[in-house]
This record gives sequence, C-alpha cells and structure tokens, in this order.
Amino acid sequence: MIIFIYFLIPTISKAIQTYFVQFGEVKTLFEVVDALEAQLIQIDDNNKIITNSQFCILSKRTLFTEGQTFQLTNYEFDPISEDSDLLIDIVIYGNSDIYGLTINNGLFHANLNTKITNLYHLNFTDDQNQLPQLIISSKHLFFVSANYAYYLDFLNLQNKGPVLNWQSKKTLYYSEIMDNYLFSVLGIDGLEIYFIDQDYQSYLLDHQSIGLLTIDFRDFSIVKIKDNNYFLYILCKINGVIIIELIISDTKILSKLLLKNIGSKTDGIALTINFNEALFVAYKTKNQYYVIQFNIEIVSRKWGSVARFNISNKIIDIDVNNQFILVQGTHTHFIIYYLDKQNAIPFQLTSVKQFVLADNNIYGTTSKYLFQFQPKIQPFQIKCFIDSDSNQIEQKYKLMYRNNQGWQQKEFKVNFNHSSLIVQKSFLLFVFLLFFIQILLCVAYRLYKNQREILTQSQILESKIRQLPQNRASKLLMPHTFRATQPNLETRINTNDFTDDNTILQKDKKIF
Repeated sequence: MIIFIYFLIPTISKAIQTYFVQFGEVKTLFEVVDALEAQLIQIDDNNKIITNSQFCILSKRTLFTEGQTFQLTNYEFDPISEDSDLLIDIVIYGNSDIYGLTINNGLFHANLNTKITNLYHLNFTDDQNQLPQLIISSKHLFFVSANYAYYLDFLNLQNKGPVLNWQSKKTLYYSEIMDNYLFSVLGIDGLEIYFIDQDYQSYLLDHQSIGLLTIDFRDFSIVKIKDNNYFLYILCKINGVIIIELIISDTKILSKLLLKNIGSKTDGIALTINFNEALFVAYKTKNQYYVIQFNIEIVSRKWGSVARFNISNKIIDIDVNNQFILVQGTHTHFIIYYLDKQNAIPFQLTSVKQFVLADNNIYGTTSKYLFQFQPKIQPFQIKCFIDSDSNQIEQKYKLMYRNNQGWQQKEFKVNFNHSSLIVQKSFLLFVFLLFFIQILLCVAYRLYKNQREILTQSQILESKIRQLPQNRASKLLMPHTFRATQPNLETRINTNDFTDDNTILQKDKKIF
C-alpha cells in the first residue's frame, strides 16, 4: 500500500504542473508574486535548453496606477499658444489639498475629497531669468526665485506680499523649509538660511565658514536631530556629498563639517534621504545614469555604498519614501523597491514638471494637470498562445526566478490543442485514483480496528481467568494438558475390539 502511494504521488504532482492551452486562447498560466527577477526557458525531455522557444512568454513586471487628475482649463488664462507650459510646480498640504503654480503666477488648488478646483491670480512680479519654486510651510506658501520671493497665507489669500530682506542671487538651485527656517542652495556661493519668524534675517554658509577651499552646492536634504539641531546632506559638484551639523540659536548658527567626499565628487545630479537616514544619490557618468544607496555612520565618521540601481534613461530628480525610490526622467520614469534590491520598473508619463512623494502616494504636475496616484505592481506572469489548431503539442519549460530567499526554479509542461475530452478523461482518472486510494485506506483501517478488538478481548479473557481459584485457573491457562489426555482417551475407545453391533452406544449409556 505504501509503495503504491509512493509511486502515485509523483504522478499526481506531475499532473498538477501540466497546463492546457487551446487554439486562439491567450492564457495566463500563473503569476510569480514574490519574484524580483525571472527568466523562462524551454527545455526538452533531457533538460537541454531549446533556443527557439515558442508559444509561452514571461510577461515582465509592470506598473499600474490608481488615482485621479485635475485639469487646468485653457480659457482661464491669458491667450498663449497651445504648446506653452502652464503648470510648473506643485506642493501638498495635509492629506487632501494640492497646490500648483502656473507660469504666469497663478495658483491652482484642488481638493482630493471634494474634487473642487479653484484658480487664483496672484499678480506677483515675474522673474524673466528663472521660474519660481513653490514651497509650503505650516502657515504660508512661498514663491521663491533668485531675484525675488513672495509669501501667501493660504488660509487668508489677502495676506500676501514680498519677503523682507530677500537678496538677489546669481543662482538658486533648490529651496526647502524646515521649522521656521528657509534653506536655499546657491551654487558656488554656498547655502543661505532665512529666519522666517525674525523678519527674514539671513545667514550665509560659505566655503570659509564650512572649512572647504571651494564649493558648488546643487541639492540638499535636511534632517532634524533635536530642537535647533540639524544635519545637512549637501550635494557638491566639487567635494561630492558633504554632511554638516547645524546648531541654531536665535539668529546665531554654529556649523561643523562632519563628512566630505562621499561618493563621486563631480557626477552627482540629485540626492534624497529616507526615513532611517539612508542616503540616495543620482549620478551620471559618461552616458550611464544610476542611483547609489549609501549607509552613513556619522558617529564613527564612516560611509559605504549599499546598492547600485542602473537607470536606462535620463535622470532629472529623485525622491524616496519607506518603500521605493521615485526617479523622475523626461518621458520615462522609474520606481525602485530598494528594500528588496529590485531592478528599476519603468512607467511612461509625458510632460512631468515635478513629482512629490507623500506616504505611499505620488503627486505631480504636467503642463495642464495636477495628479495623484498610488503605484501598484503587476507581478511576473507566464502567458501562452498558439495560432495553429492542426497538431497537439506538448512543451516543457523551466522558470528560474529570484526572491528574498535566493534563486528558485519551477518546471512545468504545457499541452497545446488537447481536446476537452482528453482533459476530462485525465481528470476523471485522477479522481478515480484518489477514490481508490481512499477505499484502500478505509479497508486497511477496518482490518486494523478488528484486529485490535480481538486482541483486546483476548487480553480481557485472560485477565478474568487469572482471577479464578489457583487449581481451576491453572487448568484453563494451560489447555495443552487437557488436550494431551483427550486424544489418548479417544484412541483407547476407538481401538477396542468391538463388533459392529456393539459399536452403537445406547442412548443414555455413559462412556466415562
């Protein structure tokens, strides 16, 4: 019985790994949900690779989205050409409000819950040399460029005006607000800090105050350590990534250079920091774009690269949350699930001006739309199709894939153009075999149960006999003594010389 089951189980397993595809049917056999990368090959019965694989393909992971868009209508603007850019920047306020900045200083507001949109004309002075950046604080919106800066109270739109003490700059690459401080990187001039709640008094962090011979700052991220204590991660085109500790007290700032020359010194494009202060930097070396993940140990003043993610298109900017890296390109963008060391997953979206990550949602703006979506991954799929119904074909495949536990493999067969009758017979045979096994198991169990009952009754009888008086129990427990005397007696009776008449016993006559 056990041997029968031993030989039957591989047959059942093999049947489970066989799939059936009919003519004209595009069939998804199964998904490999946990695969990070995968490869499908066709093999023969000797497990040799067949180079010209047919009928089945491995569908790569794709990104699909669920979200909503808000269109900026053309008639609300002054007459401009249809191809001109309108929306140029975006910020998020809370969990439901999106603000977009237009090229002619309009503010486009959309509420995700009510789906209501509004457009406000601000009439700020234009900077002909640079488009402004839109920044948000807890109370105000800021419109910042190299030559001017304006604030707007978004709870009271009448409360607006120029930022006091704003000084014109040669270049302004990027600005960000943390607490009541506005930080701006200024290229070779360093980094400027404005005190918002103290009439925008400013402090310039230049190469002398930092302790470097020359600098060229292009991007930065800031991390708050405790009250008035911050770490600045600055992308420099001369010194690579540098880390500066800031201690801010009233209008006084103490700075200390902690690390420098992190990563490539000259090839950096953008940087960002995730929730546990892992550093991500985008680079371009010759014609190759890529993102490096760094592990920084500030206390021990050490750093090292953790992973590299190659990008097949141009990188404009990057952002990160606790799950993935968002890489902004021109028309093709990428999502990288860096915790699993996955390859970059591309998606297409044209005319994107800016992306913003908030929680697991991606917000952004094109020239005419504000949008919000949540990315989801369609895993690897095995799909099969046959365009001829003339022959029945059976092919064997091997799927090799990598998940978090390492490389795995799975073999399976695909039968093409098998009739439904054959499939039905195979299924009925499989059901019959299972039913037959069940009957055999039931019979074996019944026999085993009966044998146990007989053994139990025998043990009970023996126990009762042992409880009888000694002489009686001895005779019953030793039946061989009684059986030994009976044959002798029977022999004695049957061997006596009786005549035929005397061999018939009388009815009541006793033999002994």
